[in-house]
Amino acid sequence: MSETGREVIELDVPSYQELIKSNDVIVIDISADWCGPCQAFTEVFRNAAGNYDDVVFASIDADEQPELGTAFNVKTIPTIAVMRAGALIFAHEGSLSERALADVIRQARALDVEQVRRSVVG
Repeated sequence: MSETGREVIELDVPSYQELIKSNDVIVIDISADWCGPCQAFTEVFRNAAGNYDDVVFASIDADEQPELGTAFNVKTIPTIAVMRAGALIFAHEGSLSERALADVIRQARALDVEQVRRSVVG
């Protein structure tokens, strides 16, 4: 991790609820320890976490936190979820390259947060 980046937060149900209330952009890696593709993506994910001060990176172990896996409608791991202003704005089954992950984060940061909030409150 870089000196300015963040560490990856391990999520459970209570910490997830708190996290979405207090952070704007959250990128979540939903995976499992036994999953080879998950482990490969986890390295990409953890490296990316070191590059952003304004984005929270979190992980969910699908085996240990099945309620959260269900909440994100996870059918395949790894699954990457991006939240902005408390709303799920992106979900992807499978790994992403560093470049693709950076592009997803760029797009999430560029969203009009007021428009996102209006769509959530609706």
